[in-house]
Amino acid sequence: MKKYQGLILILVTFLLTYIFWLFETPEKSLSLYRRYSQFISSIALIALTWINFIATRHHYVDDFFNGLDISYIYHKYLSILIVFLIWAHNFTLKMGGFSGKRPTNFKSLPKGVKPSGAGMFFSGKQLGTFSLYLFTGLVIIFLVLYKLEYENWKKFHTIMIVPYILGVLHYYLSSEYKVFSLSAFSLWMNLFNLIGVLSIIYSIFIYEFVSFKHKYKVTSINEIAKDTFEITGTSLKNELKYKAGQFAFIKIPEKKSFFPSHPFTMSNSNKSNEIQFSIKVLGDHTKALKENLKVGDTLSVSGPHGKFNYENGLKHQIWIAGGIGITPFRSFWQAELPSDYTVDLFYTYNNENEGAYINELNSINKNSNLNIHSIDSSKNGFLGLEDLEKHIDKNLEYSVFFCGPKPMREKLRRDFEKVNFKIKDMNYEHFHFK
Repeated sequence: MKKYQGLILILVTFLLTYIFWLFETPEKSLSLYRRYSQFISSIALIALTWINFIATRHHYVDDFFNGLDISYIYHKYLSILIVFLIWAHNFTLKMGGFSGKRPTNFKSLPKGVKPSGAGMFFSGKQLGTFSLYLFTGLVIIFLVLYKLEYENWKKFHTIMIVPYILGVLHYYLSSEYKVFSLSAFSLWMNLFNLIGVLSIIYSIFIYEFVSFKHKYKVTSINEIAKDTFEITGTSLKNELKYKAGQFAFIKIPEKKSFFPSHPFTMSNSNKSNEIQFSIKVLGDHTKALKENLKVGDTLSVSGPHGKFNYENGLKHQIWIAGGIGITPFRSFWQAELPSDYTVDLFYTYNNENEGAYINELNSINKNSNLNIHSIDSSKNGFLGLEDLEKHIDKNLEYSVFFCGPKPMREKLRRDFEKVNFKIKDMNYEHFHFK
């Protein structure tokens, strides 16, 4: 149930929109096609509000969708759905014919009535048409550029405010229902449009200035493996309270030109006044961060986010980490496992130089309820079923927690299906915020 609570919530808002619309009376007699065109456009606006709300990264987004990472999956597919909805709106509108309603363009206004707002230059229909083509084109571009570096993608994505605002104006200028009345449908749509407009304004123009309220002074920077470094910070203002396994967005205010905000998992348990991030150099921004960050610099942190929490799983667990994916599990073992849990941690890395926290792992008490299985793939090959079968009791049911490369995750998922391991669930985060 919790896994699908975001989908259920969205579908409930769609259903309520339909119910309110059913009992709404248009301002004049309309064909069935035109009535449904208005309903379809309303659903599109509700979906757009959800998209804009997800982009705020409010903590309610984590709660509604069981994780910020999951919410961005909805963000992607809602965008695709909206393209179909707005084209369906356009098609059914044409099928319904001209309504006879007074246009809002400048030339057709009655004598003595002065134009105002968008109507001075465009009719509601023209705004809708422009929004239709612009939104469709941008969604296609974003899908094509899906692998574009995150920060460049995010900057480009701000253009979406244009077709959205045009679409909202189109609704208020061209709707054949009363848009400002005390009916349930009117109040419902106005509420969602208000949330949508405020959300997109916040996410584009305000978020970066107010969300990064947790301030930390960098007290140490240590290389923990090849091209992997650990940042430790001491709280200066508004210490971040988080759970082991969560992540946050960080930025360096003094050096924002080379390192914009970016998400990283906290690599330590929540200690008073201290925070740690373990970062692998994987691109230009993380490389620039490693080369330019100095002790004494300020970290600005926004969060926490994420629902990657072993406490939500069974008492018998399998943890699988690949490379820098050891980060959330380090915060887990530092928080100390309850005595009634038994965990097998499989940590695979390319070679000894690239294995992070190897010494710390080796120092864990061999008699504890956390069993460590380190796999140097340069010597032992990649993690496979034979490694798991040596240590997993097939008579017990397990929750699996995974953090590592996607190809590795998908291979393991297929492997689990080939054998009779009792796997209740496989938990992981997506880390694709676009």
